[in-house]
Amino acid sequence: METTLETAAPREVYHFAQNDPYDRSAAIQLVVPQRISSRDYMRSIRDFQVPQGSIAVWFLGQNSFLLKDATSPLIGIDLYLSNSCAAIPGLPFRLDRQLPIFIEPEDLDVDVFIATHSHQDHADPETIRRVPKTGNTVFLGPFDAVRIFRECGVPADATRLIHAGETLPFGSATVQATFALPTDATDLNHTGMLITFAGGLTFYNSGDTAWAERLPSLLPANVDVCTICINGGFHNLVPMLAAAIIKEIKPKVAIPCHYDMMINNIGSPGMLKVALDIVGATAKYHMLTYYEPWLYQRAGES
Repeated sequence: METTLETAAPREVYHFAQNDPYDRSAAIQLVVPQRISSRDYMRSIRDFQVPQGSIAVWFLGQNSFLLKDATSPLIGIDLYLSNSCAAIPGLPFRLDRQLPIFIEPEDLDVDVFIATHSHQDHADPETIRRVPKTGNTVFLGPFDAVRIFRECGVPADATRLIHAGETLPFGSATVQATFALPTDATDLNHTGMLITFAGGLTFYNSGDTAWAERLPSLLPANVDVCTICINGGFHNLVPMLAAAIIKEIKPKVAIPCHYDMMINNIGSPGMLKVALDIVGATAKYHMLTYYEPWLYQRAGES
């Protein structure tokens, strides 16, 4: 069993299908309004005191997460903090974001900046160019993501290359790159990421991944929290295949992601819950909200 500790804020209802990706004349309606300034939000995350034996997770949409425990560095995953994908040429639909930019790149203050692969919504050149590079932030990713780091001005001594199966220490936490199946030929170095905290709590993010029959057997099993892509577009997992993976790897909590940001590539997070019930997975479903930290703690621990 597990216990998930949540903030007292009531569950919000989000409307992810409210923007037409083929109407280039329409203004984008945000799914959630901007409620706090970028700088204040970043400061609130930095200052947040995580209870012992817990991990805190902030969801910034798409595959962007910030997380830490009571002693670990502040770790960011796939931080897409711009609207740069909207400028990609030659597409018949819009790639505009429909979530606010929660934190401007100039205000970002993390200890570890992870990119699971080099797709623009995961290793965003605009975000990386604008992020301050005068501190002690380490930029971590597989080969092609590291190339983008360097092209965007990250000093060589601030980058770390990681391969699937490799584990690197960062303070009281470790980060292991896990297998992910590339979704196209533009980057054959896709990874997921498994973060293990000092108390043994584990957080696994799938990154972008396509489906293969052997995929579940190559992924970390019995983790505490699994965040998994469910949007189905661009060869990512659909909810039913995500649920099939969850059933096999048996995390305690399953959290959908990569369904809310791009107006052309949305999904229904609730469909993962339906799919988990259909396949008989034992994981508890949880949908993250915006702006509020989500706290996870195992049962019987304090």
